[in-house]
Amino acid sequence: MYMLTFGMTNKKGKRSGKDLVRDGLGGLASAAMLLPQSMAFGVALMTPFGVPAGRAALAGLICAAALCVFSGLSGGTIGLVSSPTGPTLVLAGGVLGIAAAPGAQAQDVLLIVAVLVILTGVGQIVIGATGGGRLIKFIPHSVVVGFLTGSAILMLKSQYSPLANIELLPELRSWIWVPAVTAGVTIAIAMLAKRFFKWFPPTLAGLVGGTVFFHITAFIAPAGFPKGWTIGSLPGIGTFESAIGFSGLSSLPWPALIVGAVAASVLASLDTLLTSVLADLETGRRHTARKELIGQGVGHIASGFLGGMAGAGTTGATLVAVSGGGRRWVGVAAGLAILLIVVFGGGIGAILPLAVLAGIIIRVSIQMFDPDIVLWIRNKRARADAVVAILVAGVTVGYDLLVAVGIGVAISVIMYLRAQVKAPVIHRSFTAKDFHSVCQRTAAQRACLAKHAQTVKIVELRGDLFFATADRLFEELLPDLETAAWLVLNLRRVRRVDITGAKILQQIAEHIVRNGGHLVFCEVHKGIGIGHDVEKTLRKLSPDAKEIDIETFVNTDEALEYIEEKILESEGLVSDDQPKHMKLADMDIFSQMPENLVRLIRTATRTEHFNAGDVIFKKGDRGAALFLLLEGEVDIRLDTTKHHYKRLAKYTPGTLFGEVAFLNPGERTADAVAVTDCILEELHSGEFHKFAQSNPEAAVAFLVELGKKQSEELRWSAHEIQRLGDW
Repeated sequence: MYMLTFGMTNKKGKRSGKDLVRDGLGGLASAAMLLPQSMAFGVALMTPFGVPAGRAALAGLICAAALCVFSGLSGGTIGLVSSPTGPTLVLAGGVLGIAAAPGAQAQDVLLIVAVLVILTGVGQIVIGATGGGRLIKFIPHSVVVGFLTGSAILMLKSQYSPLANIELLPELRSWIWVPAVTAGVTIAIAMLAKRFFKWFPPTLAGLVGGTVFFHITAFIAPAGFPKGWTIGSLPGIGTFESAIGFSGLSSLPWPALIVGAVAASVLASLDTLLTSVLADLETGRRHTARKELIGQGVGHIASGFLGGMAGAGTTGATLVAVSGGGRRWVGVAAGLAILLIVVFGGGIGAILPLAVLAGIIIRVSIQMFDPDIVLWIRNKRARADAVVAILVAGVTVGYDLLVAVGIGVAISVIMYLRAQVKAPVIHRSFTAKDFHSVCQRTAAQRACLAKHAQTVKIVELRGDLFFATADRLFEELLPDLETAAWLVLNLRRVRRVDITGAKILQQIAEHIVRNGGHLVFCEVHKGIGIGHDVEKTLRKLSPDAKEIDIETFVNTDEALEYIEEKILESEGLVSDDQPKHMKLADMDIFSQMPENLVRLIRTATRTEHFNAGDVIFKKGDRGAALFLLLEGEVDIRLDTTKHHYKRLAKYTPGTLFGEVAFLNPGERTADAVAVTDCILEELHSGEFHKFAQSNPEAAVAFLVELGKKQSEELRWSAHEIQRLGDW
């Protein structure tokens, strides 16, 4: 499928040279886009804490290179490209604000960032290895939007100082507007390039255009602009040293770093997996969260040891990479391209203005704002999500980013509990008037069951029966506990029952028993936490609970058959003392026919004996006879697997089956199996036709009664179809 869809492998499953060229070109395109953003984010993070701009820009590039290479090698997401991102920038800045002491040296700041990034990588590896990537996907979208919005505001605030708080020589005071205007020109060119030159990366266009504008302005100015207005040359590879110094580790604020690393690992993993989903949409592949997060974690560890910062999957660069044909190795290609720039292009920083990077940060910040919040406020149904998003954004901006992450997680838990509490615990409920077992009854038995139908209540439960929903279930069932003689609880749709739910079930059992009723469970699967025998489980929870009399059955049909037998037994219509054999004349179909006609029909039948377990007929057999059951029980079954079947009907003495083949001979649609030793009268359609020629009156009378029975079954079938439609 991979080869057919993308044309990216040869017959041996290896990538062709053409495919590798596409990966290389896609990697170069994405690297060109990542270059300005990575440097800008590094500068925005570290320069406020005294780190030289060149060293700060290098930290952003190291992060992009390390994440791209190791994420690409992992193969977790086809086409993914990574770099520093807004959320990780803001979070790391918040940790630095707490952990970096006033007046800290640049080397101390670099050490704090390095430890934070390494711990973030370890956290991502743990999340990936333990399957936590699936849990991250459950964070509500409103929490993510709120955090991104707050991060965008903080990023905008962070650029005020580089653009406004500028000290200049007296002769340059009239040129104080240059940084702000350069940033504006950078943003404008990037926006125009995105609109009119879609083939050219807009961030790169803004970088080039803003830089050209800055240097033209510098040429016109009466004196040269300060060197501090540019990044400065990036440190050479020969002068580079790791930021990790073991002598300073003991003095680090470890509690703040650990909390920040946990938050950063969750945030970076969430950001990466969201980008992975977008990459999947473009490539048609499915990412593997475990492999991707482990690759990102190893990349963060490498970035930390090499003096880089934290990051995540980057949407814009990823889309550029895959749209350029990049697939399997595009991330590695992008990382290697950035490494080449670090090694051979260090001088580029001397001509790059800080204002241009500030413009890039501002543009990214603006793009992070989600206009959906405004729509949510106007929509009553989504207003709660808007409040959540605004709350998380407000805490992010006004108090602390780490606290905002904690509040976001807490809100996600509360929203889940709220959804569970609001979700109905009862899927649907009905009485035995609407649903009976597949056991076929005589007319007298059906009349008796109809009289008691309203006292048999069947309730289908759903979802999780836990501390937040169990009490509501008791309240909703209370009217039935007071009036129902039989209550059937179907647990097929129940996912889990905790200890509180089990105690509520015990209270329900005790309550209905005190009112003279009976509680029956069915479809209790093992995974919900109370086992297959509910009474046994409830007695283990409370050994002193004496008023518990519970029956548990495999399905609703068996439960209803049990209840029907109990009702008929209480009315004297079923008893062990009653004869097991029924005469032909006593069957319902002959009850309205004169006795002489019944005797005539008897001459056309043939008595058959079957032992328990015998197959009367099988599915696919050609049939042309119906069977009148005088003694024993017969099941009509439909095989579902080699060793399992679905029971479609059960017949007891006084009932008949096989009438469809009798009226219209053809293949049998199910198996008929003797459950016990049986005596039947077989009436073959061929024999009946001969009989009808000499006894037309008896034949017509029999067909009329048979037609009445068929019409009753058709009415019930229509009712069953409607019930299944509500399933």
